[in-house]
Amino acid sequence: MKNINTITFDSIENIRDLGGYKTQNGKTIKYKKLIRSASLHTLSDKEQYILATYGIKNVIDFRDTKERLNEPDKIISNINYLFFPVFNNTRIPVVNKAFIQKMLSQQKLFSEFLSQEPQRMLEVYESLVFEESSTNAYREFFRTLLEVGKTDGAILFHCTAGKDRTGFASALILKCLGVDWDDIMADYLATNKYLQKRIEQTVSSFQLLNIDKQIIERASNCFLAQKEYLTTAFQTIDYKYGSFDNYLKELNITDKAIERLLELYTE
Repeated sequence: MKNINTITFDSIENIRDLGGYKTQNGKTIKYKKLIRSASLHTLSDKEQYILATYGIKNVIDFRDTKERLNEPDKIISNINYLFFPVFNNTRIPVVNKAFIQKMLSQQKLFSEFLSQEPQRMLEVYESLVFEESSTNAYREFFRTLLEVGKTDGAILFHCTAGKDRTGFASALILKCLGVDWDDIMADYLATNKYLQKRIEQTVSSFQLLNIDKQIIERASNCFLAQKEYLTTAFQTIDYKYGSFDNYLKELNITDKAIERLLELYTE
């Protein structure tokens, strides 16, 4: 597997270039074309400049309206911003200071939330395939890749933590381009390296409560990317559509479109 090409920012823990992955036809994904990220609401002026000079021309935001309004992306001149909400309401909790403070003040509710979280995350990944809003979002994602890929510059796509909705989008385009499944999974799981510090801080806050340690441990794992989550999403694709190729057709990705994507994003 290739080394993960991280773009180092103070304000974004989980941002990296998908360039460098080998495809099954012997090609390599181009650098500075496909960038996956967490949200951009805390970018400093210096980081905005770095993104602009890195060649970002389009930003795709997979968050819902409430998420986007609560933590709007910093707007960088000469970059086009596109809004493709995967879900119409918040399905994945944003584990930030406000969330932790709310949970700390409602211990019974919090204990119930933690115990239900493992199963709920599996359902979220099934919903990435089953829900119409999700299908529409990823259809628009691929349409944009085809339309703007012919120009110079990169596409950055993100949700909140850059883990679930963005992780699934990364897996879709990598698989479409012919990247080996082991590399796809490794890229998905690499998110944990970048979110580890935040999760450790969150767990420390949870441990202040009188909640079963096993529940906290199980729930903390849900805040990380898990192999079974992405596997569930692709098993759901097979269940609903019969194959990944059939799912791509649902996203309007024909054999001709795949050839075009290979031309645009590999070398």
